[in-house]
Amino acid sequence: MRLLVVGLALLGLLAGCASSSSDGWTKAGASQQDLARDELDCLRQARMLVGGPQGPRTVIQQDRYRRCMVDRGYAEGPRK
Repeated sequence: MRLLVVGLALLGLLAGCASSSSDGWTKAGASQQDLARDELDCLRQARMLVGGPQGPRTVIQQDRYRRCMVDRGYAEGPRK
């Protein structure tokens, strides 16, 4: 259950950080489960803890996230 909550939180972060020029990720033959798994893995790899006036917070390095998804064979574009 905890993994599900963390996964949903990370997907929420992704949605909040998504570029307005992209409608999602596509990959021929990839299921929704494949996409969700790869998005979570790439989000985990792109996390970075940064300090600030209110204390540390987690941010997603967008370039690292996109590179991870592209390296896994995805392309940014409209969802099917």
